[in-house]
Amino acid sequence: MSEKKMLLVFDGGLAPGYTAVGVGMTEEGEARGFEVWAAHEGFRSLTGNMLSDIQLERVVMTIKDAAALSREGVPSQFMYRKIDDPGCDFRSERYKDFKKPELQKKAADFISGHGFTHVTFIGGNGTLQGAQALCKHLDEKIFIGFINCSADSDILGDRSVGFLTALEEGSRVARGLFEDAFTHKRHYILEMMGNLGGKHALHCGCSARAHVIILPQMDLTDAIVSDIAQTLKAKTHSLTVIAEGYKKEERQEAYPRQSASERFRDQLAAFGLVDGPDKRVIAESFSRFIRGTPPLMMECELAYLKSQLLYKAFARGESRVMAYYMAEHDLGTRPMESVKTDNSVEAIFLDMIDRFNITSLREHARLVVSEDTL
Repeated sequence: MSEKKMLLVFDGGLAPGYTAVGVGMTEEGEARGFEVWAAHEGFRSLTGNMLSDIQLERVVMTIKDAAALSREGVPSQFMYRKIDDPGCDFRSERYKDFKKPELQKKAADFISGHGFTHVTFIGGNGTLQGAQALCKHLDEKIFIGFINCSADSDILGDRSVGFLTALEEGSRVARGLFEDAFTHKRHYILEMMGNLGGKHALHCGCSARAHVIILPQMDLTDAIVSDIAQTLKAKTHSLTVIAEGYKKEERQEAYPRQSASERFRDQLAAFGLVDGPDKRVIAESFSRFIRGTPPLMMECELAYLKSQLLYKAFARGESRVMAYYMAEHDLGTRPMESVKTDNSVEAIFLDMIDRFNITSLREHARLVVSEDTL
């Protein structure tokens, strides 16, 4: 048994590349003499509130090692060929009860009781917040790290693992609808990921050259919706990309079963752009399609790179750090306590949110950005 014992904790919304991070952390860990484990259901496993019978699994690189562990009755998985697997076997979906201090203390006791010397959390902003809360209860002798793996890339100063894959898949779907709109003279409203921040919808829409892009923080007035409806009504076809968080609170209260794309379709209909046999106006939902998408190979490289950055930081005696990557010469680690959420959008991109120069829409978008609410 190794004196260095690593626990991997995956949590939050499933992003392409979760398993690639698991491979990177396992391979690099074994090379450095670590015994590597994964919590089967993220934060749930640490509190004992699992939905399955498995709490912890050993992760190893070879099937031979996995078989030997299984013969001893130890749940295990070999990671050697899982590099570009979609999805992840070790995670839970936003365990909201983990906000309770008593559960955080229980998780800390579990980690200490099982002799883990190192813990690495993998996920997005929500997972980071859970990790930061848990750190308050953990012995400072335990080394803590974080790897940002998220389709949203909503952490300041880092490009998340999974972000480029989500953009590529989203842009591909959007471009397909663009071509169908052109061919069949239809108006499509495509809903995309973006509950609080609009990066995914914005960049997918820009890449596919969508005609209109609606971000989640936009609260369009009737006058603006009317301008959009009249503009589209005069066109033979269009593609609108809309973030899933658009008018979320209003929909939850008055239209609980409506998606953002369906709500916007109904708003347009109220101002004359009505779905019919001669002019189709179609609301489509895409938000969850990327969950089963394999990560791009370049995302896998990023997963391995961040794993190495983290282990090197641990070797230097650093703890409670996040591995970050912005560019080839802008990478490293930074303290987890200094990391902040980032849902902002650069103003320059607002020139690309519509291709019809709808003045009221652009002015509203710039107002939202100037108020720093994006």
